[in-house]
Amino acid sequence: MSYLTAHSGSDGLADNSMEFVAFFSNKQQVSAIEVDVRMNKECQLVLHHDILGEGQHYVALEDVFAYISRENSPIRINCDLKETGLEEAVYGLAKKYALWPQVELSGTVACRYLANWRDQILMNIENGMDDALHGEHIGRWGENVLLEALAKLARSHAKVININHQLFTDAVQEKGKQLALEFSLWTVNDLIAIEKYEKQNIYNITTRKTWAYIQQKGVQAG
Repeated sequence: MSYLTAHSGSDGLADNSMEFVAFFSNKQQVSAIEVDVRMNKECQLVLHHDILGEGQHYVALEDVFAYISRENSPIRINCDLKETGLEEAVYGLAKKYALWPQVELSGTVACRYLANWRDQILMNIENGMDDALHGEHIGRWGENVLLEALAKLARSHAKVININHQLFTDAVQEKGKQLALEFSLWTVNDLIAIEKYEKQNIYNITTRKTWAYIQQKGVQAG
């Protein structure tokens, strides 16, 4: 059975907002919410996708954790790290609110954390590539590059590979099976595609159409 993750800003809600967090925190059909994490000049973890701007207000990750803890919500929080070196800070904050078992890390996660946190890391496939390729558009990553990255991450004891669904070719899927890897696909916004991946038992599907998909399934079931 696949996990379903609500991408930040899913279903028209504001990206990285408390409105988004609150809406999905009590939806039983949703496995996780995804938020983008950076650190500001005050060494506070905040939610934002792009480089932080001066004088801007951003939701603090601590406020998200405090809300989830206060609501006693079982929702998992996928912290997509947009900068290097944030792993320990996220871990410390999650421990403070007794939420670490509900936290998943993706994004710029160093491979060394797989030793202890393997079950909570959705390891981005680019983390298995040479640094020179990181700035390239994903369309320029040839299939051979993807397969080599899978092999490297498997040797580093990765469990789940986080990959754009457009790169999830038959060859990538087969290589993953050979290496006993699972896949987390992002960002799947076609409702038919979500259903297809669920039938394939893909480990995790991240989408901006979370609630729309759940409502459609409800109509079909009815």
